[in-house]
Amino acid sequence: MITVGWVGRDRAGWSVTLRAVNATLPTAIERLLTAEVAQEIARAFGDRPIFPERVLIDSPDRPSLAGPHGPERRFPGWPGPVLVLSDENQGVCSWGVPLDGHQVLVGGAAAGGTSAYAASVEEFIAARRWDYQCASSDLCMTAQAAELDQGTLRYLRQRLASTVTTAGWPGPRQYRFEHSDQRVMLWCDARQCDWLISAASEVSLKALAAEVLGLSNLREVLWADNASSRRLLDELRASAPSR
Repeated sequence: MITVGWVGRDRAGWSVTLRAVNATLPTAIERLLTAEVAQEIARAFGDRPIFPERVLIDSPDRPSLAGPHGPERRFPGWPGPVLVLSDENQGVCSWGVPLDGHQVLVGGAAAGGTSAYAASVEEFIAARRWDYQCASSDLCMTAQAAELDQGTLRYLRQRLASTVTTAGWPGPRQYRFEHSDQRVMLWCDARQCDWLISAASEVSLKALAAEVLGLSNLREVLWADNASSRRLLDELRASAPSR
């Protein structure tokens, strides 16, 4: 018997209450997602970890989210109970693991319902650690570029190593590529693709930027918010030929 969080009704309205129920957690979760790991991977984008500090189950008959008009599901449409791992930093979606499965789901209106985010807890943790290393670098460039085309994707797969691919949020698909200390993260949607490229040194970042500058419409939309990266980008734009 474990204590899990449900949304219940009290006299004042809808509120989160606690109730003791029988639930068996996936063994990989208890083994891999310790409190320290949960806090570590939340750093990538400021997510709000829930498990293992709390054991919160979202299910069709007992939604876990207190909405303005009553209880709502964090994983709408999913047929069974889901252990909630974390909420996105603004609460627009959540990640969790079905009690009868191993994949990690992402759910919420912003995610377009509920879908598989990662094939396993191991891949979920690996993706979050990779994202933090990519996004936390001071030497980085970003872009809101045109929709990802197959030629660009094929080029990246040929020139860089593909790592964990995830789905559902942000955008339908997220790709990750790397070579040594160089990283390329793509958030793909139907109308645009967000790019983040980073590296550990100026030499490495400049080489990576030169490699991708001719892809998609990056020559026009790639930008940087720190002086070192801006200088490198200006040098490349002034000298690099079109691909």
